[in-house]
Parts: sequence; structure tokens; C-alpha cells
Amino acid sequence: MKDLISYSYDETLSIGYKIGKNLFKGAIVTLHGDLGSGKTALARGIAKAFSIDDISSPTFTIFHIYDGKLPVYHFDIYRIEEDDLEDIGYEEYFYNDGVTLIEWADKLKRLYPKECLRIVIEKLDSNVRKIILEGIGDKYKRIEDVVEKDEDFGD
Repeated sequence: MKDLISYSYDETLSIGYKIGKNLFKGAIVTLHGDLGSGKTALARGIAKAFSIDDISSPTFTIFHIYDGKLPVYHFDIYRIEEDDLEDIGYEEYFYNDGVTLIEWADKLKRLYPKECLRIVIEKLDSNVRKIILEGIGDKYKRIEDVVEKDEDFGD
């Protein structure tokens, strides 16, 4: 497990970018945190690593598909149940050749991926976030180990 501190929206984007640069085909990232904690900002940074300029929160549409160097499947499951995910064929996206980002992943129980990069974002004050990375499975532990906070984010 690795903890990083972000002091701004731009720094959160940069941390996401660095995470994205270390993801691979079929990667799943689960995002946990309260409303306004920065889940979508981190997802934007990850998507930027795949040459996707911007993403929006898919709260009312359940998920968006973005085409980049790899497809990015961005889910927001705040308003749906696991049965709804099964009805839309979630496996086609979760276990595909793209990168899957799941906001509000704490709602997943039986569908929670057995291997993933679990990211918890804690809002410490209006601008400061604690970002906790936990690689679940060997291929995700590597990401946890290489992501550092530094000055070259976004380059």
C-alpha cells in the first residue's frame, strides 16, 4: 500500500496521469471516496495517459467509453445495483482489452474484481487529498511500487 498527498486539483490530475502511464490492457481501477473527494479528477488524469483529453462523470449514464491509445471504460455505479451491471453485460467492459475505471466501487460486493488497483481518496481539507494505492494481485502491486509523487507529472 502506498499513500500520496495531493495539494491541488492539478496535482490530483498528475497523480492520475502517472498511474495511467503504468496501466496495461485489461487493467481495472476501483475508485473509492466520498462525494467531492476527487475520484473523477483522478480518472481524468488516468485517461490523459491514454491520450483522452477529458472525461465527464458518468453518474446519470452509468458508463462512458472513450477511445484513446487503449479504450477506457469509465463507470460510476453510485446509482445502480450489481444486478443492473449484470443486465448491461459489465464483463464485456471489466474484462476486456481496455482499461476500466469504476467510481463508487465500494458498492460492489460479489462483482468486485479479484485483481485490481484499489484507490481510496480521502478529503483532508478543501484542496488536500490523501490518495491510497493498493495493488490487489501481483500485476497491480508493481503499479503501487512505481507511482511516486514527483515534479514530472504530465510531461
